Amino acid sequence: MAKEYVFGVDLGGTEIKLGLFNLQKGLIEKWSVKTDKRNNGEFVISQIAQETAKKAEEKHIDKNSVLGIGLCVPGPVDKDGLVRGCVNIGWGYKKAAEELQNITGVKCAVLNDADAAGLGEAVYGSGKKYKNIVMATIGTGVGGAVIYNGKVVAGSRGNAGEIGHFKVNINETEKCTCGKCGCLEYYASAVGILRFAKENLKNYNNSLINSFSDFTVKDMAECAQKGDELCLAAFDMAGKYIGLGLSYMAGAFDPDVFVIGGGVSKAGDVILKPIKKYFDLYSFNTESETEVLPAILGNDAGIYGACEYVIHKED
Repeated sequence: MAKEYVFGVDLGGTEIKLGLFNLQKGLIEKWSVKTDKRNNGEFVISQIAQETAKKAEEKHIDKNSVLGIGLCVPGPVDKDGLVRGCVNIGWGYKKAAEELQNITGVKCAVLNDADAAGLGEAVYGSGKKYKNIVMATIGTGVGGAVIYNGKVVAGSRGNAGEIGHFKVNINETEKCTCGKCGCLEYYASAVGILRFAKENLKNYNNSLINSFSDFTVKDMAECAQKGDELCLAAFDMAGKYIGLGLSYMAGAFDPDVFVIGGGVSKAGDVILKPIKKYFDLYSFNTESETEVLPAILGNDAGIYGACEYVIHKED
């Protein structure tokens, strides 16, 4: 029987996003369910198996026509497919693809979620015109991915492209979530942008943010677009550190393009222009010619990348 279908699965700490793809027609349907994290994520793999089986039955899809299930996870995945811990799920080391394949009876492959987003954007999104891309995802944390000649560069332990924990300030004494100090993520994540605004609010009495009892990065982006000096300064700070991190990535990989995704990227030019400004400032000579583009797949990037990964896993 011809292989016609693929499932892409994006495992998160709050929800599991799933997509059913046809190899000819693309995405057919997407849906999500709450992640069952009971007992340190013991039931997550069976939950994914049940969801894909239920959808196949609903669509009258024979298991033998399913090419595979691609799964992306919020943690490092090594070259042998071993998940090396997912704190938000409760996993330690786990052979997730092997376990899922044993339950479903179809080919399964697993990769890191930032790598999946990068691969999705490289094949279906902003990077599809290019062979080599580096993606930075800016949200609660900062992640990264390297796609070289259309393939994920994960590294031997799954840490390649993780720009969020580049040390960008050797004098910092406050700890990042990783336990070390001076990480890019500490400054440039949504958490870091909010921290900067709250710490500096007293110096900007005329800031529009003063009218909020509480505020988000989205609120800050809207105020920045109105010319609010505090909010512009916060995004400029984040752009400085991201631009610095990307200059390191350019020196290592010399990509055709940088793609910026994650929730903070929705601020648009408010964050993209500072990133490009500081990247040009810090990068070496012709590296400054590298374009900086916004991601376009949004929250679907992970399922697209997971789908693409399992299709070409053996290539």
